Amino acid sequence: SSGINAEYGDKYQERILETEKGSFEPLVFLTTGGTGPSCTKVIKRVAGKIAEKKGELYSHVVNFVRTRLRFALLRSVLIAVRGVRGKVFKHPYIGQIAYNLIPLSEPYDC
Repeated sequence: SSGINAEYGDKYQERILETEKGSFEPLVFLTTGGTGPSCTKVIKRVAGKIAEKKGELYSHVVNFVRTRLRFALLRSVLIAVRGVRGKVFKHPYIGQIAYNLIPLSEPYDC
């Protein structure tokens, strides 16, 4: 089974390279919350690029990216199972997001 998938992936990768001048990386998410090796690689690369561009800590950004992906997957499964209900949630612009959501607070002086 994995040999067939690898062969299909190789053919698809060739087509993407020729026509789109890009790359194809299948993202595999497990039902237990884990990710496949290629998905982990993509998440780390995206988080690294965002952290570098925004000047944020890599650990905060990778946590944010993983969390957003997990909730997006959960939302899509729920919509597939029960359909759309209520208002559509609009996400904030990526430039307005603080990746370290836990503020550093000063200790209280009594």
